[in-house]
Amino acid sequence: GRHLKMIPEAVKEICDTLSKKPSVVMICITCVDALLGTDMERVCRKSEELVELPVRPCYMYALTREGRKPPMVHVRQSIYSLLQPRKKKGNVVNLLGYFSPVIDNCELYTYLQSAGVKTIHEISRSEDFEDYLSMAEANFNLVLHPEARFAAQDFHEKLNIPSIELRRMYQLDKIQNQYHALAQTLGVTFDDTNGYRAASETIERFKTLHPDTVFAVGEWLNADPFELSLALVRYGFKVSEIYGTITEDNFSFIRLLAKLSPDTKVYSNTEPTMLYYADTNSDVTVSIGKDAGYYHSACPNIPWNDEKQPFGYAGVCLLFKRLTEVMA
Repeated sequence: GRHLKMIPEAVKEICDTLSKKPSVVMICITCVDALLGTDMERVCRKSEELVELPVRPCYMYALTREGRKPPMVHVRQSIYSLLQPRKKKGNVVNLLGYFSPVIDNCELYTYLQSAGVKTIHEISRSEDFEDYLSMAEANFNLVLHPEARFAAQDFHEKLNIPSIELRRMYQLDKIQNQYHALAQTLGVTFDDTNGYRAASETIERFKTLHPDTVFAVGEWLNADPFELSLALVRYGFKVSEIYGTITEDNFSFIRLLAKLSPDTKVYSNTEPTMLYYADTNSDVTVSIGKDAGYYHSACPNIPWNDEKQPFGYAGVCLLFKRLTEVMA
């Protein structure tokens, strides 16, 4: 345990050598410290005393990957832990959930602006530390990814900022229901006719061109592989294979998939025997996700893991446009 005394000294040494003093220091730790029972909160306090800067722990415990709080949940909590209470502004909202921004043409921005929101904060669009700190002025948060729920809970308890959850979906009726529920909560009305129509038409154009498409869907992508597969099946396509880690959030999608597409096979990327996977008898014609593309290297593939995050009707449109391009 003697190495723990060296961490604050290392933090100070790094900060002293930098020409520009950082706004905050994050100490990322792995499973070794989890097993040792390291008190990183204390180590960070000692570091703060030496450098006179905020120092925060970032828990990257891979052994919690399938538990209640996987590593990315802790990371999201750590990222927002520096915010301090500020006076609230009724026309400010935070989008929580992703480390990169939502795609620029997403209709969510327009809907929020039509509801009177003037400032939409995303941590990835923050220009500087002060801009980040102004997230504490938000009237409410929109949680766009389940792994940000605990961070949103911290917002509510420490900063008195409530939250509303919107999940990334690829089923048009579910997207529409979410927007209508959000509008009702905000006491406004969203006109999503154009967004719904554009997404429907994009799907139909692809379906007309490629009616017999058979999909393989991976988990290394900007989607829940089971929800995306369910959407594709409901649109009339066949999903032959899914590669994904099953969690509590997936069960509702899996139950419906079992009824609508009982022949769909589910594989786990963490299973060692996947080393021997062969697609010789597969009927897959296109794959989505980098992992699915690896298993079906001879088929067209869209990685679908760009930095900017697809969401809502605009996300569905972009998905089927990419599929149309790669199938051509």
